Amino acid sequence: MHNQNRIFRLFQLINFLKARPAKSLRSVELFLNTSSRTVYRYVDLLQDLGFNIEKDGSSRLFIGAAEEGDELPFTPQEAQFIKKLILSTGKDNKLAHSILQKIQRTNDLELGAESLFKAHLSKIVEQISLAIVEKKQLRIKGYHSANSESITDRLVEPICFTDNYESVAVFEIKTKQNKYFNVERMTGALLLNKPMKHEKLHQFIKPDIFGFQGNNLEKEIEFEMSMRVCLLLKEEYPMSSAFITSIGKKKYKLKAKVQSFKAPGRFVLGFHDEINVLGSVQFSKYLKIMDAKK
Repeated sequence: MHNQNRIFRLFQLINFLKARPAKSLRSVELFLNTSSRTVYRYVDLLQDLGFNIEKDGSSRLFIGAAEEGDELPFTPQEAQFIKKLILSTGKDNKLAHSILQKIQRTNDLELGAESLFKAHLSKIVEQISLAIVEKKQLRIKGYHSANSESITDRLVEPICFTDNYESVAVFEIKTKQNKYFNVERMTGALLLNKPMKHEKLHQFIKPDIFGFQGNNLEKEIEFEMSMRVCLLLKEEYPMSSAFITSIGKKKYKLKAKVQSFKAPGRFVLGFHDEINVLGSVQFSKYLKIMDAKK
């Protein structure tokens, strides 16, 4: 059972550190419901297995994007063993050792971890959907905020999902504001037996590529980046894909108009060594001010 639990926690940690934003040590402790010492052991294990564990400017952890061509396939026997290992009490044998050695290089294991993560997300989406249809309030449990770097519950009245169910537009009861919450940053969601009370205040305005809503797309951003940063940008902000162009070998450029410099500014400052800011003087000034405050 110990081996099974260890594998399952590795799956959880892989997906948690791959989902944006980067995570503080405290948030990883809360997610795995364990001590900082145990978290460090799991992080060390992932590094030993070849995962690229990185830190942003605030020492928060994330798994860096893999380079193309790094994948090494499992044998059919190993793939079948993974399924049994997750569903049973996994035995300590040579086949298990072989799988662990390949953990970071294989698409098959990524699919296994992803299936667990999607099962978790599907339960959240189901609760949100029921709240929308039945017009009831919802408690978002353990939301990881990129802005406040906090993990809190949020009492909301959900309005609708954005494209591909990546985020949900809600009316947050405490702040009396319409907001967007990324589904992947939710620990859970609970449908409440309380009818919506603020429907007249519900608004849905399609957000910009960084999730900020509003009617004024006047701020322009433009920057070049490496392939690694491009992959991370697409993972964290999928809507940015439509505004990214290839400009040469492993070089990419993003040019878009946004509601706020806050999210793109935070992203750029986290990878300033691999990003070259172009265009907007206003955006460059904002970055200098934010960098000076760090």
